[in-house]
Amino acid sequence: MRDRRSRAWGLLVALAFADPSPASAAAPVPSAPELRFARGAQEWGFAAGHGFGLSVGGSDGSELGDLEFVALVPRLGIGLTDPLGEAGWWRGNLELLIEGALLFEHHPTGGFAGGGGLGLRYNFLGLERAVPFIEGGAGILGLDFDLEHQSDGLNFGLQLGAGFHYGLSRRTALTVEWLFHHISNAGIHEHNDGINDALFLVGVSYFPE
Repeated sequence: MRDRRSRAWGLLVALAFADPSPASAAAPVPSAPELRFARGAQEWGFAAGHGFGLSVGGSDGSELGDLEFVALVPRLGIGLTDPLGEAGWWRGNLELLIEGALLFEHHPTGGFAGGGGLGLRYNFLGLERAVPFIEGGAGILGLDFDLEHQSDGLNFGLQLGAGFHYGLSRRTALTVEWLFHHISNAGIHEHNDGINDALFLVGVSYFPE
């Protein structure tokens, strides 16, 4: 009699803690990086930040070295590969970036620049919630900074940097990055000392399924 009661109580306890939803019997859900970073996967992002002139190269002059601006960067990313590298430390995927750029200079003068460009980013997928990356790109800018050593008008931008995504949910992530950023006009205008700056960006990225 006692054995029957023990078995009955054990059955009741098992039923009480069982998950009745069909999902409990489904296959394990892939990790967030697996879902976000694959061939054809998209990333929609928007970042804002601040650029500081660097006194290197053409920016040796005090005017260009003291440059400061606010940056707004909308972005679309498209996965070019499925995850590469299997279990290696460099496991990741390659992504194409299509970016816009709005730059609002506030020191030493005041001005505006706008344009867009293309880039490549390699996402490292070895961690669960954090996804470090390296990236580089180039683009075209219309510059109106009123600077003595860098002519306004058509200019070109180059950038190289690193950052990381930190997953906030299955579809969204906080994105932080640092870029070495260069602006010059390839000699098509008279004054072309070149602007070199460090650009820090913080934003949100959305990864539709």
